[in-house]
Amino acid sequence: MKRTIAGFTLLLATVTELVRAKASRPALLDAYDDASDQIIDTLRAGSTSDAELQSIHKALARLRLAFEEK
Repeated sequence: MKRTIAGFTLLLATVTELVRAKASRPALLDAYDDASDQIIDTLRAGSTSDAELQSIHKALARLRLAFEEK
């Protein structure tokens, strides 16, 4: 659970920086992807169902697409 919380913390920091700094967007999108992967991997290792994992993965992907469009 600590890895999941750390992943969400990293994700929030990444999203904040994405909004602030357009020049470093590629690196920040990579960091966002890493944080998302960490969250999914941690949840997969726990007792999260496949349906819940798929829902969370879709939400993370939609959020990433929203930042790419900005």
